[in-house]
Amino acid sequence: MCFLRFLQQARSTFGRYLSEKAAISSAIGCTEQNQSKGEGKGMHEERKLHIVIGNESCDLDSAVSALTLAFIYAQRQQEHDYVPVLNIPRIDYPLKTEVGHMFNKCEIDAEMLLFRDDLPQHLPSDVNVILVDHHVSNLAANVIEILDHRPLENNPAMQLLPSHCVRHIEPELGSCATLITELYLAKEQPRSCRVEQLLNATIVLDTINFSTAAKRFCVRDLTMVQQLEQLQQVSVDEHLSRRRMLFDELVAARADISRLTLTEVLRKDMKLLQTEHLKVPMAGLPMLVRDYIEQTDAEHAIRQFAGDSSLLVILGMFVPPQSSGQVQRDVAIISLTGQSQLVERVRRALMDCQTPQLDLKPHEVDTNFMGGCFLRQHNVQATRKHILPVVKRVLLDWEATQHCDCDDVYFFKEKPKLGLS
Repeated sequence: MCFLRFLQQARSTFGRYLSEKAAISSAIGCTEQNQSKGEGKGMHEERKLHIVIGNESCDLDSAVSALTLAFIYAQRQQEHDYVPVLNIPRIDYPLKTEVGHMFNKCEIDAEMLLFRDDLPQHLPSDVNVILVDHHVSNLAANVIEILDHRPLENNPAMQLLPSHCVRHIEPELGSCATLITELYLAKEQPRSCRVEQLLNATIVLDTINFSTAAKRFCVRDLTMVQQLEQLQQVSVDEHLSRRRMLFDELVAARADISRLTLTEVLRKDMKLLQTEHLKVPMAGLPMLVRDYIEQTDAEHAIRQFAGDSSLLVILGMFVPPQSSGQVQRDVAIISLTGQSQLVERVRRALMDCQTPQLDLKPHEVDTNFMGGCFLRQHNVQATRKHILPVVKRVLLDWEATQHCDCDDVYFFKEKPKLGLS
């Protein structure tokens, strides 16, 4: 079966197990009742539904990894069904501009895709879940396999994983798509030019086109791209220029926020960090923090996005066009309720961070925007995965000493810039 046909059939495959009524009403009780009566036997006992789902930021790595792994497994293990799901509400799909751009190039229409709000509120226990590009999930009880390139989190949800869950967590990789490519190339079938195109583009973007300054790749990332280029019959003479063109194209697509409002920009690359008492949305901005706050109505957009939240920790990343991956980063800490002590705790923890050192210094031009703290990050190799644990430790300490006075913490990462509406 070809890749596009597989995606087109995903919804009907999903529907065989979870009817539209069940998806809307979350009628898990009926499912359990039917099972107790012995109903629903036959095909469903033999065939199991496997949902392959990425993380809630739904960046290109997460989206492509979900679609391609589901396709690979569906072709190799035809006794079961595999369905990819994008871990965002369908209404947020237009915010994922680089995902939409790449999918359009590969003739993948939004109507072919399944989204988080297509799932029932409570997933039946007989549905298996495969996590890609993350390993902490509220679906943990259903998870049978994890493929991720992020450092292992010490999260209570990890204790809910079944003992038989297979874990492939390799933080040295620059992209989860590298793990998927290794699985794809390990056997001769299936083969799809669109799968190869998607995996290649994702690794090039995630590794910042193998920038030596950013150092976000290892030998395995580069090897997989080289092998994908061979399958796509890219000549040795043109592979460097082709990667550069592809990277610039994807950076521009990811940064194209000209049709988004300032509030939508804040939601564009959102994740959720959870402590015992706090849920922490994490979002990405396509510019440095200092550039964002210069926009008209930036404060209104931040307050609208934050709602009743107390604290915002904003990470900015900007890759100038035609810069060979020369990254710029900055950090902002803003309290919406005047909690200066919490702001200072986060600032001090980031300044004192040694694994790695962030090399934070004040911006050349100071600002008192919303009373926040704004710092330039000179160690551009440090990313959100290094900063997130530092912020989380501060929140846990704050909860213990202040009985969780803050409601939520928002944490932002930025990417390159084109324009704003």
